[in-house]
Amino acid sequence: MSLGQISKNQIDVSRVAGDQPPECDVLDVHAVLLVNYVRPHHVVSYQALAKRVRKLTVLLSVAMEPDRAWEAEWSELDVRVQKNWMFTSKWKHSTGFSEDNFIHLPIDTTKQLKSLDPDIVFSYEMGIRTLLSSWFRRFNPRVPLVLVGNMSDHIEKERGALRRGLRWMIRRGVDYFTYNGPSCKRYFRSLAISEDRLFHLPYCIDPGKVFTGQRSIESASRESVRRLLYCGALSSRKGIHKFTQCLREYCDSHPEQIVELSIAGSGPQQHEIKNCATSNLAIKFLGNCDRQELRAAYGATDICVFPTLADEWGLVPIEALASGVPVLGSVFAQSVEAVVEEAKNGWAFDPTDVQTMQSAIDRAMKCSSAKLAEMGAYGKQSVAHISGEATAEKFCDIIEEVLPEIKTLDGQKTQEHPQ
Repeated sequence: MSLGQISKNQIDVSRVAGDQPPECDVLDVHAVLLVNYVRPHHVVSYQALAKRVRKLTVLLSVAMEPDRAWEAEWSELDVRVQKNWMFTSKWKHSTGFSEDNFIHLPIDTTKQLKSLDPDIVFSYEMGIRTLLSSWFRRFNPRVPLVLVGNMSDHIEKERGALRRGLRWMIRRGVDYFTYNGPSCKRYFRSLAISEDRLFHLPYCIDPGKVFTGQRSIESASRESVRRLLYCGALSSRKGIHKFTQCLREYCDSHPEQIVELSIAGSGPQQHEIKNCATSNLAIKFLGNCDRQELRAAYGATDICVFPTLADEWGLVPIEALASGVPVLGSVFAQSVEAVVEEAKNGWAFDPTDVQTMQSAIDRAMKCSSAKLAEMGAYGKQSVAHISGEATAEKFCDIIEEVLPEIKTLDGQKTQEHPQ
């Protein structure tokens, strides 16, 4: 697949990410990233990283997984799609959802790494690609292997015995680990991974989805109307049907409250969600939205809801906060756990507990428009540090830490980090 194959309706994310800062040192290193497929926010951080290293190569298991509503978008990145076997398994969780899960076996991993001759390897997740990368590492001890961990203990604690055994095997072949949030770090610590082998590597967001316009405070005549927005799949794992049922119960007991719920996404539960509408709960389906449509949706809502039963991170709450929208979100989204502060930029709830969900809905609905605007402003500040540039800098910090003798392209030795 050609690196230049990008459809006309796709954005060149290199323009979004911005030009390389003039003070940025370029590390004399070839970094290789292995991941199942590239998401839009990956492109933002990878392009920023590509400007900070001599060479960056991205190895993908597949161009795009079949359940995704967007096309592959790599811009000018050096991306190579591997020879891969993909299997589908059924993921069942104790919280009640069941969902297809794609398992990748990129069979040419060691061959690709040998051909690329990298200085450092970043492999995503504790699966087959990292196991194969560790075999390469075994015969190339000068090349550190860093596992990029995007996971949560809430999800990982229910993995089967076979996968748990595989992960204990993988951890022995990995030099360092990164965690994207507090839940991921707890999981790694449960595997007896020492603190000195752990690095924080945060998610970034796609700035093309963030609303940057001026938000207006609703007039007093609109205080009885609350506009909510949900972005994501309409599936059991995302918890949107159960949330909408709770929202309907709230509206039934508060007939004076008018709620407008806009839903950006599609999925098998659309019919059930549609049936939750009442005289004072209007539900509007926006379908799968592109960047421009998502920006407009964030700009036209009062509160973003994210009631997931299991998300190892959850980009939507961060996009909403960056857009100045308070978040009513599940504690099972790691982004909510890490960023949302009660009554400051949102409200958190347990989606498996109807009472706590109804209580959170009630607290959100009782906020005045002026209070929502205040929370939205605080929300922007709370995620202002999240960007593709910041994530790229974290990548570089890790490279300099684990390769203390690395130099910049101008020959200057970087500052050594204590081991």
